[in-house]
Amino acid sequence: MWPFRRRQEPRIESVRLADVSSSESDYPILTVGQSRLTDSFAALAFDLGVEPHFALASLVPIIDRGMKKVADVEIRIDEQVVGYLRPPSLDVATALLDEHRAAALEVPAMVLSAPGGPEVRLHSCLLG
Repeated sequence: MWPFRRRQEPRIESVRLADVSSSESDYPILTVGQSRLTDSFAALAFDLGVEPHFALASLVPIIDRGMKKVADVEIRIDEQVVGYLRPPSLDVATALLDEHRAAALEVPAMVLSAPGGPEVRLHSCLLG
């Protein structure tokens, strides 16, 4: 055992990156995973065919315990997982989490009806 241990610096609980906007053009970032998260959308009372819903989402990292690195980032609205980030937004979110020393990021999200079911798009603040 080494005589010195590296201390983990405390993290801020959450950092807000932008305010919610009702302009659909502010939400260009596509996300994945919605087709297998129908229970989450039901819990949010989101019905297909309704107008887009704008909300503040939490981006919460999922850490690979073996590698001690961010493996994925969940998108949560009202504690319901509604999607996941994909590169390059995944990389931008991971960098912002480190930069702000945050446990989570708050980002505006738009939930809308698409032909394949509910779709989640995130605010342009993640474009990097």
